[in-house]
Amino acid sequence: MRRFVDSADPEEIRAWVAQAAASGVTVGKAPQSALLLRDVCALVAGPVVVDTIATDRDAMLREARALAGIARNVVVRLPPTAVGIDVVRACAAERIATALAAGATPAEALAAAQAGAAYISGVVGRIDGIDGTDVMRKTVALLRTYDVAATEVLAGGIRHSSDLIDAALAGAKVASVPPAVLRQL
Repeated sequence: MRRFVDSADPEEIRAWVAQAAASGVTVGKAPQSALLLRDVCALVAGPVVVDTIATDRDAMLREARALAGIARNVVVRLPPTAVGIDVVRACAAERIATALAAGATPAEALAAAQAGAAYISGVVGRIDGIDGTDVMRKTVALLRTYDVAATEVLAGGIRHSSDLIDAALAGAKVASVPPAVLRQL
């Protein structure tokens, strides 16, 4: 399982990449400046997953284009909505790498994968009464069944090293891991 360090701190990212403990980064909301995001992208050869903040289709697409223009390894994470999936499709046509944010049902995840998403984010554990690990397991099974091998499941919500095991057993190929958990490993 590949690990992406969940941080926007360049010093933390540099340290984990140097130790080969992380091959990518999830920064959540885009850093305040494009310069900081460019610096983060320069620290790692792998993907840097950045959330959009826009809520309507045209604004999401403009933001995705702007973020992707900062560095070649930016992956734009979009919301698990019909509009988000539509923007995944538009981005795929423009060769902009995307991820669907956590919260998607397996059916939404499949739709996003078929639209061209590079990653589907899932959450390990229980959130609002939903077993995220079970949703992740079903999503992985659907992607296999419909042969959408180009899309990888990215596990989030990692709080303990045991969450990595749960995510791996559910079939996630990538985990977004906070520095505190990387230290536990």
